[in-house]
Amino acid sequence: MTAPPRRRNTTSAKTTLSQPIRPGQRDLLPLAVVLAELGDEHGPLARSTFDDWRARGVAPKVIKLPNGQIRIDRYDLNTWLDSRIQNPAA
Repeated sequence: MTAPPRRRNTTSAKTTLSQPIRPGQRDLLPLAVVLAELGDEHGPLARSTFDDWRARGVAPKVIKLPNGQIRIDRYDLNTWLDSRIQNPAA
């Protein structure tokens, strides 16, 4: 009888989405994650649409890192989404 094959540990230090946030620490989301959350069953929201929203000043607040990457604080995204809630038409 042979032992089952060993699995490689595929978790990395970059996997932070499932780790708890320490008090005072921001939960910064990469833009790809935000676009996926804002998308639908057909796919993520288009980056060009998000860029248009930013140009018009209607996108959630972003943090631009020194390397040019964009991050969005989970709190800011949730606040932005809450501000977009509309009552259904009567």
